[in-house]
Amino acid sequence: MDKLKSFFGTSSVKHKPRLDGTQSATSQEQLDDLWQQVYSAREKFYIDHIGEIPSDILKIGHMFGVWPGGGLFVIAANKIETGCWAYSTFGFTNIDMPTSTKVSKVSVETDDLGRTIQTAGRLEAKNRTIAPSGAAGYGYELLVLARENEQWPLWILQWAANAEILNDAGILERVNKYGGLTIDGVRSGENKSVNLLIAKAREPLPTATALPNGKMELLIATVITEAEMRWSIEHGCEALLDLLIKSGAGQFSLLDRVSTVQHEHPQGAVGK
Repeated sequence: MDKLKSFFGTSSVKHKPRLDGTQSATSQEQLDDLWQQVYSAREKFYIDHIGEIPSDILKIGHMFGVWPGGGLFVIAANKIETGCWAYSTFGFTNIDMPTSTKVSKVSVETDDLGRTIQTAGRLEAKNRTIAPSGAAGYGYELLVLARENEQWPLWILQWAANAEILNDAGILERVNKYGGLTIDGVRSGENKSVNLLIAKAREPLPTATALPNGKMELLIATVITEAEMRWSIEHGCEALLDLLIKSGAGQFSLLDRVSTVQHEHPQGAVGK
């Protein structure tokens, strides 16, 4: 965790929704109460089905004012599998999501070791995107499952937070429409990138739950190979996930995994 704190701010404080100038003190109390109910229900679901929640949440510096109650967790996911690590967004389903704020002119200062020491940007109002019907916030939290405690999955989650919260990507809607979503060239470190399959969690993984403000789906971002990426264009995302599960890889990410379609496509290379 100390290594991760060099790249992400941390906080043990739960930032709740702020008054916008039109709400009464009673309304704020009701918001605070609902916010806590949602947080507690999501936390219990994670503890029951994934693993214990760390005391500190990793914060993305340039999103403090846009996603004040959210961040990233690195969880020893022993409820899923001994030795498994779950890297997860935690707050896409907050009651103040989708956000009505955007940030522009972001600047990031780093020290001589490349560690973030300060971020700055200008907050502006924006139209709140329409969430899926019955959804809690954006309707999902995103996880990367791995069998190692490393930093690269957090790059993927930071990309997802930027895409969804800052750019209204509508990831859940795309997953619902196409049965999954493939994306190439997502940064996983300095001068490194991966291809991803984003799909709904399949059992025996935890899949979804009802929060006080609506339904929360769990989406899993799985690292895939170039050959699998090409194969999915012809056969579809759901078929690729079926193939990954049949092969035993499932929705776990392994950077140097051999492609599951190399026998069908001899030219397919091993994974990145």
